[in-house]
Amino acid sequence: MEKFCEYIEAKISELSAKEKNLAENYRQDEAVFAKIENNVYEICKTVFGVFKKVKPEESFYDEYLKKLDEFEKIWSDSLEKAKRFGDTEKSAAEEAKLSALGDIRAKFIEFRGE
Repeated sequence: MEKFCEYIEAKISELSAKEKNLAENYRQDEAVFAKIENNVYEICKTVFGVFKKVKPEESFYDEYLKKLDEFEKIWSDSLEKAKRFGDTEKSAAEEAKLSALGDIRAKFIEFRGE
């Protein structure tokens, strides 16, 4: 899972730089979305580290995927609620979270066999 960890670290670094660059160029709205995505990577990195320490190796992969599923359910529900109430800002934020989460899930599965 070393490649997965490296990938997450690289995305965190990339998104931090992107957020800073956007903020410095007075593109605050875009910087906010880079920060949201960065936070998702940070959360998933933290959960990964904790699970790696406390979960038995034989159930680690399935448990981590279940946790990602929980995040997806929460953020999907929040997105639907935001759409129902016409909250476009919240909708966009939830979509950014789900996009980042989808990338994390795909990379986790891709690197699972390393």
